[in-house]
Amino acid sequence: MNRGFTPKAMRMLESHFRDVAVSLIDEALETGEIDFVDKVSAELPLIAIAELVGIPVEDRRKVFDWSNTMIGSTDPDFNQDPNAPMIASMELYAYSNELALQRKAEPKDDIITTLISEHDGDVLSEHEFDLFMLLLAVAGNETTRNGISHGTLAMIEHPDQWAKLKADTSLVTSAVEEILRWGTPVNNFARTAVCDVELHGITIKEGETVSMLYPSANRDEAVFSNPDTFDITRNPNPHVTFGGGGPHFCLGANLARLEMRILFEEMAKRVDSIELTGEVRKLRSSFIHGIKTLPVRLRPAK
Repeated sequence: MNRGFTPKAMRMLESHFRDVAVSLIDEALETGEIDFVDKVSAELPLIAIAELVGIPVEDRRKVFDWSNTMIGSTDPDFNQDPNAPMIASMELYAYSNELALQRKAEPKDDIITTLISEHDGDVLSEHEFDLFMLLLAVAGNETTRNGISHGTLAMIEHPDQWAKLKADTSLVTSAVEEILRWGTPVNNFARTAVCDVELHGITIKEGETVSMLYPSANRDEAVFSNPDTFDITRNPNPHVTFGGGGPHFCLGANLARLEMRILFEEMAKRVDSIELTGEVRKLRSSFIHGIKTLPVRLRPAK
């Protein structure tokens, strides 16, 4: 499959990911009561990023465990050992380097092969490759997983919006944008000012660190009318969930949107109702706005 994301490649990706989504939803419907995070939200992004990067799909749960350990470093459910995040990152690096050795011997049409290849005389160092793999493996599944989970919870808590989406699946694109605004999977990022600037009467000096609070921006009453209302028809919706633009804009924004659009479109077609069956448990983190467990019962469309 062409990793350049030509129109043909995008159609192939969408068709394949749709098949995966349908399989996950149908299995959840057959089971009845599930942890939606574990069985659906996590699975589609894990399978997608594994296939694109070149990680064997059967190893996707290793990536799931490593990313949970690293992102959940302040959550006691994931980390009893303060050294666990570092150990997880080292295990991911070792695993990635083993895959790199395999691709050097047998190149494939995947991102790993691209990363280890020479481009215009340049090649990534081992450390650069390790960091890139960590970024792809963690960011490629964690944030989309939580976006899907928050969107599903929002539909449960706002049944009128779920009914609206089921009645008109063409709303799925605006619904995904509202889910991204509403859920905002990443709480904050730090940036360094490259020059002096005045913002709302506050002077920020060159070299100072600025913390950007994405949930605050996504509920800014100066930008959004009724910001505390979940509205899948909201337009315009200039949320900053993927960043505000520039060189730090999320590399996987379009992939995340594609996965979420496919999943919620197929759910709207195949699922009649989504009911909570237990406690929703949130991730203890100042960085990631995550959902650890979302116990639900799915009922099939009539």
